[in-house]
Amino acid sequence: MKNKLLIFLVLASMNMYAQQQKNIEHFTVRVREEVGDLNKDGLQDKVILTMDTVDAQQPLKLQIFLLQSNRKLRLEFSSKEVFNPQYPNGKYGGDQIPSIFIEDGNLILYSEINDVKQYYTFRYQNKNFELIKISKIIWDGKDTTTETQFDLVKGEKTENSKLLGSEKTKKKKPTKIALKALPTLQNFRNPEHQFD
Repeated sequence: MKNKLLIFLVLASMNMYAQQQKNIEHFTVRVREEVGDLNKDGLQDKVILTMDTVDAQQPLKLQIFLLQSNRKLRLEFSSKEVFNPQYPNGKYGGDQIPSIFIEDGNLILYSEINDVKQYYTFRYQNKNFELIKISKIIWDGKDTTTETQFDLVKGEKTENSKLLGSEKTKKKKPTKIALKALPTLQNFRNPEHQFD
């Protein structure tokens, strides 16, 4: 009876240990890092993109740290949902590893998904990272490149097409976009579906 109880306890503890190990994240590979002033306080904030290479899907985690006046970094944002994993369903998904930039106090996320180049510009305001601009560049596979820009502050969508090797641009008249509020990084998921 003691042996059965001992075996049961050992198996139960192994099962609990396996479950705990499964829940551990391994975002240890830093693939991108950018430093700049995001909240316009004159201090250098930090944006880090890490990858979990232990997980077969290789998910990416975006973290934003704001430097405080005491020179300590405070985690302002963290998400594993902003970018697609590199190997969804165990196969390479075709997405390039995204890039991050800080320009003029704005956070810019750049990604290439299915041969579409996308730039997403966020500003930090009222403790949120608000999406203010989107730029998508698509090549038709033949001779035309089309850039679509969404200015979410003005509420306008502009589309320009250009033939390869030409400086002439075919511009379409800007169209209006109806938004109740600016989207935020906090609810930003899978960039390829934003404002299709």
